[in-house]
Amino acid sequence: MKRIPYFFPPFLAVVFLLGAARAEAPEPDYDACIALVQPDPTAALEMAQKLKLKGGEDEAGGMHCEALSLMELGRADEAGSAFFDLAERMLRADDELRSPIYAQAGDAWAIAGSPKLALRAYDNAIARVPDDPTYYAGRARVKAIAKDWEGVRDDAAEALALDPHYPEPMMLRSAANRILGHPRAALVDANRAVELRPHNLDALLERGLVHKALGDKPGAWGDWSTLLRYAGQTGQENHPAAIAARDYLKE
Repeated sequence: MKRIPYFFPPFLAVVFLLGAARAEAPEPDYDACIALVQPDPTAALEMAQKLKLKGGEDEAGGMHCEALSLMELGRADEAGSAFFDLAERMLRADDELRSPIYAQAGDAWAIAGSPKLALRAYDNAIARVPDDPTYYAGRARVKAIAKDWEGVRDDAAEALALDPHYPEPMMLRSAANRILGHPRAALVDANRAVELRPHNLDALLERGLVHKALGDKPGAWGDWSTLLRYAGQTGQENHPAAIAARDYLKE
């Protein structure tokens, strides 16, 4: 199935959140607030507070802009709470509209280092839309932060059952199997992830780690060297995977 992007959903996905929302298109004030988020998140946050005081659709827009502004300001824990509160108040919205907001809360709390709260948010997203693989992949990411590798493997498998060509859960399941002591199973997913995204730095890093776990030093060094070449060609020398690969090649 086609995956629904959920980190920056259009405002049309949240216009019926608070019961008092109107049917017409969102007012320009929301658009102005969102336009400020990246260049001036402090100003966006101030505008969001004013929008929230208006009630109805403006309040919903203000809550969403507030959460995005908090993320941009590095206040991920507060952003998670803001996203979650918004999703909880979307009582008249369809599940397909509420779940992306829960997922935003999960992502924010994961970044903030609050995996228990992030899992709660993703559980809500999955309960409402159980056939979207992105939510299982998101929950698998959170479980990886919590080092629940059995859980990572289970959620990655759920995502791949829904979308067999989804590279992210392939890499997550590969990492889980590698850490759980099943490197040959990990290699199947790692190979497939690199096949689907041959220039993806994370996929090459993971496959190198699988080769290392299998005792295949030339294979590992080959993947990490390829990773660094692609990173240099694309200006991603400071990508976390490139930094890790350089460290592994020094060992």
